[in-house]
Amino acid sequence: MSRSKWLWSVPAMLLAMFSSLAQATDCSEVQWHSDVLAKYPEIAKACQAVVMRDGEERVEIKADFVRAHPNHSITLDVHENDGTKEAVTVKFNRDVKLNDQVDLDRLPRGYEMTLYIPHDRFEIVHATSDEPVEIIEEVVVAEVTYLPDTASPWYLIGALGSWLFAVAMVMRLRRR
Repeated sequence: MSRSKWLWSVPAMLLAMFSSLAQATDCSEVQWHSDVLAKYPEIAKACQAVVMRDGEERVEIKADFVRAHPNHSITLDVHENDGTKEAVTVKFNRDVKLNDQVDLDRLPRGYEMTLYIPHDRFEIVHATSDEPVEIIEEVVVAEVTYLPDTASPWYLIGALGSWLFAVAMVMRLRRR
């Protein structure tokens, strides 16, 4: 390889290497992971901005709190860019707090906040708001109770079948 070709190939390689590390600066440049699109296909409409937080690229969305669920998820009305709102359920880590102070599951209904999510997973990693928060002291979450397995009708059917079999055996023995 000649010296001039080698001198031109080094900057080309460096440019290619650093261009692959380039961060998205606009919502239209975000490459959404398939898991995110599976949970919220219209997330590109909700993107407000792309920001760097904690050394990582995050997507900023605005949403209103609707309700909390017992499995560390909350339902939100996400503000989309066309002015509509989409109801979405999002998981969050227990360490994530609004303005690093208030648990997300203790917010009042309709509370507006700004959320930051990574583009590779659909999960809240940071939440902020300028509004003051009136904390709900006690959140009552309806828990679904299921009947135990012993309440299944198959146990009753099996017991009746055994009882009828025993009656048939007794009648057969009496007939002889």
